[in-house]
Amino acid sequence: MQHSKGWDGFGKGPFKFYNSFEETMRPFPDEDREAYPEMFKLPDGVYEIALERPLGIAFEENFADMPAGVCVTECVEGSNAEASGKIRPGDKLIAVTACKVFQARWERKLLPANELPFDTIMSAIASNQPKWGAMNVVMQFERPGESDPAKVIEYLKFFQIPSDHVFRVG
Repeated sequence: MQHSKGWDGFGKGPFKFYNSFEETMRPFPDEDREAYPEMFKLPDGVYEIALERPLGIAFEENFADMPAGVCVTECVEGSNAEASGKIRPGDKLIAVTACKVFQARWERKLLPANELPFDTIMSAIASNQPKWGAMNVVMQFERPGESDPAKVIEYLKFFQIPSDHVFRVG
């Protein structure tokens, strides 16, 4: 199951602007909730947080068990990340919002970040600008030791960008 409706009609419809997992799942009918209950909750060991910028997160690229992506090395003292009380060193960033603009239309999607290079992830974070209605950056983190990596990978398929859809952030 993939939210293909979110990639149709660029910049239109209920999937135009990602605010939260809960809000994104709201348009799906009860039949889908009954058929795919695992898709309507974050996997164990995964949490979502929306932070205003500056985030105050130090990221490090490429952790040992994955080919790309970033993990948290620290939360800056006094920062929005530290104030959240959720983010910890070692947490893996698995998804992040990014804004895409095409002529007069724009949208904000949640992008799987577990296979993205460091620079692309930082560009995605930076693309969340107030001029696009993005007053925060929404991120999903996996906490190692509390998650099943295989279930996290399966979960991220729902947000995967179709191969025929070119997505450049910013």
